[in-house]
Amino acid sequence: MNPNHMILGLGGTGGKIIRAVRKTIFQEFRNVSPKDVNVGYLYVDSSDELMRLDDPTWKILGQSVQLGPNSQLHIRCANLSSILENLTNYPGIRPWIGDRGIWNDILGGIVGDAIGGQKRRLGRFLFANHATEFCDRLTSQVRELQSGGETGVTFHVCTGLAGGTGSGTIVDTLCQIRRLFPDSLQYRIIGYLLLPEEHPKPNWNTGNYHANGYAALAELNALSVGKFVPCNLAGDGSKMTGLQTPFNGAYLFTTHNENGLALGVDDIPNVVADFLYQKIVTVRKVNWASLARQENAENGDGNPETIPGTNVGVRSKRWLAFGVKRIAVPEEEIAEYLAYQFALQAALQLRYNNWSETEGYLPNAKNVDLMSYVSAPEQLERWLLSDEHLILSAPVLEADGTQGRWQPIGRYWMTVTGAFKQEIEEREDGAKWLDSLKGRLELRFSDQYRGHGVKAFYQTVSASARERAREVRQKLERELFGNWRDGVRSVHEISALVGAVISYLRSRFERFDDDVAKAKPQEEALAKKLKEQEKEWVKVGVISDMLGKRKRLFDTCALTLQDLYACRTRIEGWQFAKKFTPVLLEEITQLKAELDRSSAMIAEAVKNFEEQIAERCGDDNSKVDYRQQIIRFYDPELVRSVTRRLTKDAREQLTQTQRVRSALVALLGDKLDFRTFNERINKTTFLDVLENQCMENAKISHNNLIESSKEKLIGVSIIDKLRDRYGDRQALRLFIDGIVKAAGNYLIYSPDEIKRSAPGINSGAQICVSSFTVILPKAPEAEDFVKMLREVFWECVQTTAREFLDGSRSNEIILTSVTNLFPLRVVQLLSFLRARYLERVNGPNPARARMELHIEEDGQALPSLFLPSRGELQERIAPYLLLGSVLGLIAGRENEQGTQELAILTKDEYGFETPVFLEGTTIPETLANVPETKALTLEEAVGKQLADPELRREPKRTDLTQKVVSLVNELARQLPPTDPRGKSFPEWGRRAVKLLRGEG
Repeated sequence: MNPNHMILGLGGTGGKIIRAVRKTIFQEFRNVSPKDVNVGYLYVDSSDELMRLDDPTWKILGQSVQLGPNSQLHIRCANLSSILENLTNYPGIRPWIGDRGIWNDILGGIVGDAIGGQKRRLGRFLFANHATEFCDRLTSQVRELQSGGETGVTFHVCTGLAGGTGSGTIVDTLCQIRRLFPDSLQYRIIGYLLLPEEHPKPNWNTGNYHANGYAALAELNALSVGKFVPCNLAGDGSKMTGLQTPFNGAYLFTTHNENGLALGVDDIPNVVADFLYQKIVTVRKVNWASLARQENAENGDGNPETIPGTNVGVRSKRWLAFGVKRIAVPEEEIAEYLAYQFALQAALQLRYNNWSETEGYLPNAKNVDLMSYVSAPEQLERWLLSDEHLILSAPVLEADGTQGRWQPIGRYWMTVTGAFKQEIEEREDGAKWLDSLKGRLELRFSDQYRGHGVKAFYQTVSASARERAREVRQKLERELFGNWRDGVRSVHEISALVGAVISYLRSRFERFDDDVAKAKPQEEALAKKLKEQEKEWVKVGVISDMLGKRKRLFDTCALTLQDLYACRTRIEGWQFAKKFTPVLLEEITQLKAELDRSSAMIAEAVKNFEEQIAERCGDDNSKVDYRQQIIRFYDPELVRSVTRRLTKDAREQLTQTQRVRSALVALLGDKLDFRTFNERINKTTFLDVLENQCMENAKISHNNLIESSKEKLIGVSIIDKLRDRYGDRQALRLFIDGIVKAAGNYLIYSPDEIKRSAPGINSGAQICVSSFTVILPKAPEAEDFVKMLREVFWECVQTTAREFLDGSRSNEIILTSVTNLFPLRVVQLLSFLRARYLERVNGPNPARARMELHIEEDGQALPSLFLPSRGELQERIAPYLLLGSVLGLIAGRENEQGTQELAILTKDEYGFETPVFLEGTTIPETLANVPETKALTLEEAVGKQLADPELRREPKRTDLTQKVVSLVNELARQLPPTDPRGKSFPEWGRRAVKLLRGEG
């Protein structure tokens, strides 16, 4: 099969099928464009309901698989009335558009932009306005597919036939594809056509629902056999006479399969999507040549049924039906469930770090007295937040403490005072000691403290308050980030701790005025004390000096001066702290904001992981649901149980969360802080890191801790799982029989039509040729069970054409059934659709009904989808039989049995009469018995005679008309009153007269 595939969706059904295909591919690969899967898409619709980029229905496993704008074609048009008024400017529309009066009625009922609205010709009208754009989009997509080196493309055209858009554009879509890509072997076109439901949802049938389906099938059938040649919408409107094989085959499907399985109409796109997935993806590694032959009608007689006695095809056999079912261990989903549980644990550790031996990491914070912790002296000292640091008694910046320049205020003044005192005592006269010490200390306070003097120092450092505040923040942040990196604290804990630091600093700031207020009286008391001591100093005489009083008093005064200048310095320090602390609070509040930002992002990730977990492995496997497209063969409770065991393993979670933290920290480079974390790791990056790392962590943990083969969740074989559950042959047979029935064709056939034999049907050719394919993974370790499994499949599959193919994936078995080579007449639903169609075209305003239903002309020239019934043949042939009689082409002749019989009077090449007997002695009897082959001969003979222009000239025409009237009246009188043909003959006569006049 071709490696390149183009999926086209027409109308709502087509869009839903594309959506389901992309979801299926994403589920299998976690990527909508996986490597080596070359698929292009083009969704065409008159409504943009499914085209919006934020449409939540395109989400799968938390991700959107919505198409890009280049893969969408919104065929909206608000100026249809203007186009109708200027048809000469629209050559692609003018030849087929139809009656302007009817269009005025149709468009008059439309408010706003027109949509298909179950009117096929309106759908075509909308498409025609975008036909060139459609061709451009299509060729662009094909070129992109071919850029890989392979030129062949298979076009998959998907739509429903009940609406106006899909049903109204299907014929033109097929024709435009074939016009652009005429090689039917290199560019295969396959249709996927959803037939109308017999009982649609309320309000779905707005008049043409069922009739649209029949009209579309009639046109597609005629297109296939060359009896319908549409106009070229993308060109000058001329007929596309050169098209060969407009489509290779077309699948028909309904909501019910042949074995009684009924699905909702919303489930059908998933079925089609899975079938397309097998044909596009699975086939890459499976030799499935038989399917390609079936889709091109190469596995039997693909020639259409013909007009009896001719080779003129009238009923195409390029129709197919399918069924598909998968039995699979959803390994990717199980692995993701486990990975997302690990990711949730990692995120909870990062956010809360609250471990429970019974639950793992909990989704809430621990209860901790953080205020007591942060206000402890040892913490404040380590974080440079003690009072000594706030008043710059202790150094904050690294340079502050170099070369021993800075000492705590009390120690500084003690050291300075002691040094001055010793020097004074050694060098100066005793009477001058106190004045000298006072002078030196005052000079040190005013001009020399830390190179500036106290006031000047604090004024100077006020200019660098921001740098010192940042140093405090960085010191605190380095420690806390290290705690987070090492798993000691969570970001929520750290944020709360920093919040407690902020509260402490605010509280401390509010007390600075109290500290100053307390220091002022101390300063005054010390100053007063010094004055008292000075009074004593001046009283010291020679005797008392000799007795050591001066020395003792000098010691006392020195202590007072030391305390006084220390107090004065602290007062300045408290004043500085009042200015410094708000700057410090600002920095730490910024740190808190970064932490809160990190915490909020991790909280969003926690929610995301919880949502991802909720979407996975939630099945109830108490019984098999055959309506599910994929029979998910696994034990959800086992998955949950094993996962709980792994997420509660303290050692394993400690290890795996450390790997996650290391992976995150590796993205930060040398800047290990929370601002860099927020700058470099957004939510998307965070999710990606945790998902990827935790997928690896989960698999490592699973492989290390799960030893029992029965408990293994990853790397399991569907064969092993089937063997574990269905070791008994009878139990296996019951299961497989249900699966096989569920994989039956989504189309129900009419047994009577399948068995029908009639002229024009090749009696030697099979119709409804069915095959059943089972794609099994290789399992040499379970050879005996596989043998039994194959035997059971063979027992359950009813068709004779059965095949096993080797699959490439150990976790799934694929079943497909395909039927082809049948005419539409064998579809059971078709009779119902025809009845609804006839109701529409024979009801009020038939001209409008036919124009709404058919994309060109009125559909009456299209070949019938059914073999003609006796009544239909009678209706068709009666006018010709009447004309043949009055024209002298039909007369009574003696047949081989020696009895009189009406016959067509034909002559051979020599002029000898060779009658064709019509199997009736009278016209009514002939109408009841004439075979279709002889009826065709009659039509041909009368048609040739009517071609003579003399018949339409007077008085010949009037003479023949009177003969028809006389014959009809005579025949009507001969029939019993109860014979319904008595009322039919006048109508047949009127039609005969119209044929005579050239009006038929």
